[in-house]
Amino acid sequence: MRVYSGAARNVPVLLVMPDLVIGSRRHGPPRTWRAAFFAALLVMGALIVLWFIYRRSVSYDVPSGTPPRAPVVTEQPEPGSPPRLTYGDASLTWVGPIAVLRAAGDPHTIGAAQGRLLGARVAASARTFQSTIEYAVDQGGWFGGWTHDMRVAWRHRFVDDGIPEPLRRALAGVVRGTAAAGAPVGYDSLLRQQAALDVGAPAPWTRERALRRLSRGLTLVIPQPGAVPGKVWVGRSFALPGIADGGDAIAAMPVVSFVRPAGRKAWAAVGWPSLVGVVTGINEDGLVVTVQPGQAGDVRATRTARPVAMLARDVLEKAGTLDEAVKLIAETPTLGAASFAILDGRTGRWVVVERSPTHSAVRRDPADGAVGDIMSASVFADDPENDRATRVSPAPARLRRAARLTKTPPLDLAGAVEILRDDRGADGADLPPGHRAAIADAASVQVVLIDPAAMTMWVSETGSASGRLRGFDLRHELLGEGARPTPPPDLPAADDADRDRDAALRQARAALRDARRALADDSPIRAAEHVARALAWAPALPEALELAGRIARRRGDGDGARRFWERWLAGGADDPAAEQEIRAILGP
Repeated sequence: MRVYSGAARNVPVLLVMPDLVIGSRRHGPPRTWRAAFFAALLVMGALIVLWFIYRRSVSYDVPSGTPPRAPVVTEQPEPGSPPRLTYGDASLTWVGPIAVLRAAGDPHTIGAAQGRLLGARVAASARTFQSTIEYAVDQGGWFGGWTHDMRVAWRHRFVDDGIPEPLRRALAGVVRGTAAAGAPVGYDSLLRQQAALDVGAPAPWTRERALRRLSRGLTLVIPQPGAVPGKVWVGRSFALPGIADGGDAIAAMPVVSFVRPAGRKAWAAVGWPSLVGVVTGINEDGLVVTVQPGQAGDVRATRTARPVAMLARDVLEKAGTLDEAVKLIAETPTLGAASFAILDGRTGRWVVVERSPTHSAVRRDPADGAVGDIMSASVFADDPENDRATRVSPAPARLRRAARLTKTPPLDLAGAVEILRDDRGADGADLPPGHRAAIADAASVQVVLIDPAAMTMWVSETGSASGRLRGFDLRHELLGEGARPTPPPDLPAADDADRDRDAALRQARAALRDARRALADDSPIRAAEHVARALAWAPALPEALELAGRIARRRGDGDGARRFWERWLAGGADDPAAEQEIRAILGP
């Protein structure tokens, strides 16, 4: 800063050099790239943090445990007796095509025996259920395929929290057992599959996709003839038409398990190799438990609650009376919805507990001797999903027929089996083979008959009612009575025509699944060929006739569609929702 004096010496002149003054701003090109760089760093850091939070949220802690180090060997307990595989204290034998697993000890040891002895069958069974997990999450949209696995994991992030520690240890045992058998399955996928009956989705190529139903369950309480009151048979049919292959592989590998858990009640169950829970079982006190998965509006996959099959296993291991069983189910929130049928073999009394995540209802000694997958308690009267299932499913007609047949005691055990093989409608009219309102379900994966008072059980070796029913001695297996089991005589298979018919129906339903895949690929000509194969196997199969009409209409063949649909309606439509739609198309 300089001061000059000129003519006006008393007026100082101040010259400021801006480039030397502190606090001045230098003007230059904008540095926006710096802001973008730091913003990108912040976004990347946030994404990394969110990724680790996500991974921690969707990961499952695998319980610790060491499987028995014993080898798998073949033994023959007595001369002339069938050989058996042994693994520590566990064993595997075969009754025809039925695998009979015997295991004891803590949950991890029992699970390890299941995985090690059944090995590849566990892996094969798990593969058929994988579609129920994958298709529960939509794969559409721009990033649908890329993010699908992430969304599947996120949807099931709470499943393990609803499974108690002992059953998670059993799952871990199965995983370690299958790995040792050379047929590994993933813990994450196996755990999610235990909730398939609760929140799993039917495969898109099955008819059950439209019904939003994965399974069909039916339990019959059939009075026995004679002067002794309270003696009953429990008949059971269970199907999995919504899984990848319609349940065909599961039907071909039935498993009967006799389990003696340490510190808990021994129990027997009929299931499949990858199942850790129970859908059909009886314990040492003669308490029978069956599960009929249903539908309810309060079911959410993102809920911490017990899968229904896991809850049924808990009942078998802990409850000795009806009241104990009812209390356990009523006090345990479930992940899905189901009707539990529980019968006390000592008294013949029984209850139905209808359960959803937030509601429960109990019916004691119901007048109708049939329990299905439609919930009838008043608390579910306004439930939108249960109401929809009532309107669009053939289950109500099937229940009416079953209730009618169980009112009159059959003459003998053979008569009880005939009820399980019944293929007539609610009014007694003939139904075409494969009709879904028939008690004899063409898609069944297990058919079981239990005499809880005598502690005997018969299991179909083909999964269908027409198959031979093999006998099992529950007194020896669960109570240890007798030096060796003395099973009741097997119940003979139906005649050759019925068995051939059931085999043909499975072939036809497989062809229909192929047809739906072709339609999804926009190949109606190929779909029509698959339906033609189905009709060659089963000309009157309602499911095939209905789909044939839809394909003909899609190809512009209105007259062909009408012919197929009129045959479908004349034989007895087994899809009330589709029937209403098609009658509207056909007109008066």
